[in-house]
Amino acid sequence: MRMMKNTYFTYLFLTIFMVSVSMIGQSQGIYFEPSPTDVTAPARLYVDIASSDCNCPELLDGDPDTNPLFIWAWNPNEARQPVNGLDVTNGDWGSSNDNLAMKQDPDNPNLWYFDFVGASMAEFYQVPAATLYAQGIDFLIKEKNGAPADQPEQKSPDLNIIPEPLGCFEKVCPFPTTFFQDEYFFITYDNTQETISALQNMGPDECFIWFRISVNGGSLQVVQGASDKFKMKYDGEGIFSVSMIPEEYFELSEGDILTQVDVYITKPPVQAPPFTSPITLIPGCD
Repeated sequence: MRMMKNTYFTYLFLTIFMVSVSMIGQSQGIYFEPSPTDVTAPARLYVDIASSDCNCPELLDGDPDTNPLFIWAWNPNEARQPVNGLDVTNGDWGSSNDNLAMKQDPDNPNLWYFDFVGASMAEFYQVPAATLYAQGIDFLIKEKNGAPADQPEQKSPDLNIIPEPLGCFEKVCPFPTTFFQDEYFFITYDNTQETISALQNMGPDECFIWFRISVNGGSLQVVQGASDKFKMKYDGEGIFSVSMIPEEYFELSEGDILTQVDVYITKPPVQAPPFTSPITLIPGCD
């Protein structure tokens, strides 16, 4: 897709994508398991159709054998390609795709769940993990036929849920841990864990990031400077962060492949010690 409390990590995404705090709250009627949720691993979406969060009385007669319920999913990607050989598009409003059928919890007939056809959410929606943590997913629950004759539409209102990111427990934290050079990528640094005395108690404008990178498998080259590009943003409580699309941040030429990134943290003057010990990051391959 490393020490940082979940609240700080959520704050990072709120700052970058300007998502309101009210959208982040996890409801009791709509939730993921596990939570916090790794969107690059299998997870389960639960919806309690008797809850006020769903507000879907038309679905209370759902039955897995005679009247199954389906997820109808659009944002962040409605035009989904097959996943694990399965069609994962919505189908027609009058006849939902059977691959998007939900299952009923055996202990609670009002609780239904969807496993994203056994894939991760990132695979199911075919978007970067950062997109899911920023926007969440927009969907509704419906019967096979969402518009039976002479009846109200058999569906829930439009629903949204944002997965809670996994916490991070190291001093320098990349996210996601599997990342790609053409997608958003984040690095955070917790100065409260710093053991190098000269780097402790940094002020809001003192934290700079310093890199050595390998392109196309070549030798490591220094990428650093004292400009704002390399200044980490202060998020409060000793937490600093930087966001980037690596191929743009490192000004790669078309066709170049970023093969390794070594990350250091320092403070002015940035061309002199001290530096934190490096962490080595290996970008994924599309």
